[in-house]
Amino acid sequence: MILRWTALAVASAIAMAGVAAAQDTKSVVEAAREAKTIWPGPVAPVKTEPGKNIFVITCASQGIGCVRAANGVVEAGQVLGWRIRVIDGRGDPAAWNAGILSAVTAKADGIVLAAVPPMLVGDALAQAKSAGIAVVSVFNPKPQQTDSVFAYVRPDHVAQGKLAADWVAVTSGGTAKVILVEDPIFPELVQRGVGFRQGIANCSGCKIVESVESTLATMAQRLPGAVAAALTRNPDANYVVAPFDSNGFFANEGVRQAGRTGKVRVGSYEGDPQTVAAIRGGDYAMTVADPAEWMGWQATDELARAFAGAAPANITVVDRLIDQGNAPSTEGWLGDVDYKAQFRKLWGK
Repeated sequence: MILRWTALAVASAIAMAGVAAAQDTKSVVEAAREAKTIWPGPVAPVKTEPGKNIFVITCASQGIGCVRAANGVVEAGQVLGWRIRVIDGRGDPAAWNAGILSAVTAKADGIVLAAVPPMLVGDALAQAKSAGIAVVSVFNPKPQQTDSVFAYVRPDHVAQGKLAADWVAVTSGGTAKVILVEDPIFPELVQRGVGFRQGIANCSGCKIVESVESTLATMAQRLPGAVAAALTRNPDANYVVAPFDSNGFFANEGVRQAGRTGKVRVGSYEGDPQTVAAIRGGDYAMTVADPAEWMGWQATDELARAFAGAAPANITVVDRLIDQGNAPSTEGWLGDVDYKAQFRKLWGK
């Protein structure tokens, strides 16, 4: 009898712990959906100079997030009287390296890498450093070791992956069967996948039933069919999580091809305009949003600090979980504070 009651007590404790964990996860998701109204950016003013020559190299025109960040640099640069040239990286490391070397040849003052992985352009960055050109990275995670990049403007990608997993666990009632789309090339996308796997492991009734590999260069041609095939192999799958919004749209096409619209929820990251619009319309489920244009302004601020001989701010960028219950009416998620006014104040503009 004593053994029986002991077993019951243990089972009860386990059940209570599971309930408490589920409540904690729900609280995390609810907090992530709330507006972020406290300024999280730099607070130290910086002296700026007009006439700087800046090159912005995007990951590719298909990567809407990196294009949005580049647009932010263009807009902020106009405020400071800088000349901004944007180069489409075309998803090609050769084009990324060529863009950096073009900046060196043009005697640029600064370079912004918009989701271009520094590790894949190391030799070109070494030449930029030798030429005295300040480099700021957007989206890429900050490495532990020192490199040729002055500052990193990025969210916490691992935490974003865990948050996406929490949202899946909560909205599925702890029963999600997930097709996880992963991109092995971009470090931030790898980190999101790592975070998602860590987070979903805390949901005992959730499971990643299949992983689908996708790259920026091939997603338009291959991803819809790959997702459709994965859903056919896994008829109980009810979620698809993609590494960024543009990728998620092709994954969503795969859901349609498989005839699973309305039965499979698609989520991703970055909060791009077409994704937020689709969430408002009920055609998409969720995005962990970054304020990409804001990140372009923050990258411009970091360049200004480099030119002034100041230390980099290296402040982690704020994000927000967007679903149909809180989707904004703006073109994408732009942040919940007037970041332009904040940066103008820091620049004396």
